[in-house]
Amino acid sequence: MRKRFDWIPLIVFAILAVGLGVWGYARAGSDFSPSSGMRFDPKHSYPHFRCVRCTTLPECPAPPPSPPPVPPKCDPGCDTLCDPWMELLRCLFCSIALVRLYDLFQPGQTPWQLVFAQFLVPGIAAVSALQLFLAGVRKNFRTAMARRKSSHTIVCGIGDVGMQIVQNLHAAGHDVVAVDLEGDSASAATCEKSGVPVLQGDAKNPQVLLAAGIRRAENAIVCTGSDSENIDIALQIKSIDSRPMHLRQARIRVLVQVRDDWMHKRLLASDKSTIDLSLFNPYTSAARLLIQCLRLPPIPEFEARTFVLIGFGAYGREIAQHLIQLSPVALNQTLKIVVFDKEAIAANAKFAITDPVAATMAELDFTVASVEPGSPDLANIVQPKLESAGPLLGVALALGDDKASLSAALEVRSLLDRTGQLHVPIYVRLEHYLRFGELVRDIESISSFRDRLQIFGTLEETLNPDVLFGAKLDAFASALHEDYRRHAQGTINPQSDRPFHELPEFLKMSNRWRADHTPLLMELAGLHLVRDVQSPAIAVLTPDQVELLAELEHRRYSIERRIVETRFGFANRESPHMKPWKDLGDDYKNWNREQIAHLPEIMASLGIELHPVRAVPLYGKGLAAAAAQLDKFIAEPSDAFYSLRVDLDDPDAVRSAARALGLPSFSLWLFSREEPPEFALRKPPMTPTSMYSLIQRANGWSLRDRVALDV
Repeated sequence: MRKRFDWIPLIVFAILAVGLGVWGYARAGSDFSPSSGMRFDPKHSYPHFRCVRCTTLPECPAPPPSPPPVPPKCDPGCDTLCDPWMELLRCLFCSIALVRLYDLFQPGQTPWQLVFAQFLVPGIAAVSALQLFLAGVRKNFRTAMARRKSSHTIVCGIGDVGMQIVQNLHAAGHDVVAVDLEGDSASAATCEKSGVPVLQGDAKNPQVLLAAGIRRAENAIVCTGSDSENIDIALQIKSIDSRPMHLRQARIRVLVQVRDDWMHKRLLASDKSTIDLSLFNPYTSAARLLIQCLRLPPIPEFEARTFVLIGFGAYGREIAQHLIQLSPVALNQTLKIVVFDKEAIAANAKFAITDPVAATMAELDFTVASVEPGSPDLANIVQPKLESAGPLLGVALALGDDKASLSAALEVRSLLDRTGQLHVPIYVRLEHYLRFGELVRDIESISSFRDRLQIFGTLEETLNPDVLFGAKLDAFASALHEDYRRHAQGTINPQSDRPFHELPEFLKMSNRWRADHTPLLMELAGLHLVRDVQSPAIAVLTPDQVELLAELEHRRYSIERRIVETRFGFANRESPHMKPWKDLGDDYKNWNREQIAHLPEIMASLGIELHPVRAVPLYGKGLAAAAAQLDKFIAEPSDAFYSLRVDLDDPDAVRSAARALGLPSFSLWLFSREEPPEFALRKPPMTPTSMYSLIQRANGWSLRDRVALDV
């Protein structure tokens, strides 16, 4: 059903015009006809009824009492009463017949209602016909011109995903053509309203693709909702565009949505297409965006190694896989993932089968629990588990329903606050309600902890052109690959010695994983990233930083290779990346160190600057020495990033930290025996204290007994 609200005014005016005609014919009477020469007497403005059985026309009777008790008879000799519904139907048909413009009513001789209706009814009909004609011409013109387009994007399928892609591309200024089986759907009407031509037909049909201008298209995005349909359409595009490169205008980039995990793995392992075939799904993009939002607390005081997942569906599994490959913990630690799900036992068994290596690379704890509001599991199961899990890296909710996810996020936020983990971020995966989620996030913000509830993975975000085409997420991955090609001449695999956009998909994924995980590895090595710098300086890593980063990268790469080889069947147990760092040969270690040494230059080319982190522990016996060092930093500021760890129970520590608020770049982590009352203040006090100033600028706070003090 087409939801075209622009027809509503015409329909309303048409009803008014026909109603005016019915009113006029009712006043004129059943014996009135403009061609009979009879004149309308305005003194008698009641309807005349013709009997359905007799044919005589009575003289005009005297006006009946108002209202008449019964309809009058046509003739004293006729005992049949006239039917007012038949008369109403006659007036309606006569009013609709005014569209012919056959009769001409003149003022004074006919009711004024008919005088106006004789122009309104055909006028409305003419406007409606013209609008239909213009809409059809416009649609046919756009469809005909689609074949002549060039450098445009074809979107096959305009369901939820396809419609969001069309809207994002159109808003970004891309030229778009949509192809869908249903040409009269609400999505098709929305596209046409926006000026996007919609071709109705099966995208597996070559003629439909040719009509969409596939030979001149720059991109083709296939998202029909069925993985098998998507692959079939992509192969059809490949067969159409199988001409040699010198006969083509450009290489077509084909993006295919694949949701099924098994099919995704098989296609990644066997992608050898001659066109640029890329696989995408919102699950992977959402997990990558979450990894980019993840921030690590300082080591050793606030070190955390536990991440909580609520919901272990498609999004939950993807997030777990990325976290396990990243392993954002110190070298001597193992990542722990706590999973809450109604079907946790079945999810655990399935994950052990589909990703057996990943399941052994981290400590997984699956717990059957419901996080719905009012559920007894919140107090009986979830809260005790959160209290015993230790410091948390974060909590991610991916329940599949936006309302359920937001409700659960608020419940879990309350549980974390009760256990003293105010700063621990909660990442909520929403599909549509981004702005509503941002409103809830702002409501839940307290003091300086503005990231207590973060929204990620909306279709608007994951299907953004920069994310979809890789300009945003793949810029770092492409730069890493090009650096690898430059420094590996003569030893590089021929399959890898090509530009990033021409790589097989599984090699692209390897570069993407490294690009997504490198910033967090930098944080583990004591480096702070500053993004979007106009003219970034190239940092020089110390030998200790190079050694630590090389070992961290080797650990990450080893986990990745074990997972990939098991998943794709590329088992090679003798390869050097399967060995621990201490057992590697010097040549392989030096190769890793050289790759790490190039990272600052690569990151600077992307506007990312690296600053060393200076730890300032303002607590315990080292407080006096740390305060003196801090005074030196304040007197001689540098590009370093200062990480302050402050004991709020010590007045000297509070005074020293308050002086540091003038530093250009710092993070502030607080701890105390009890939660400071300043956290509950929504408005600043009349005379702000040093304690309040610190809390307003803090990045995190924890109870003293949860902090690993280095004394």
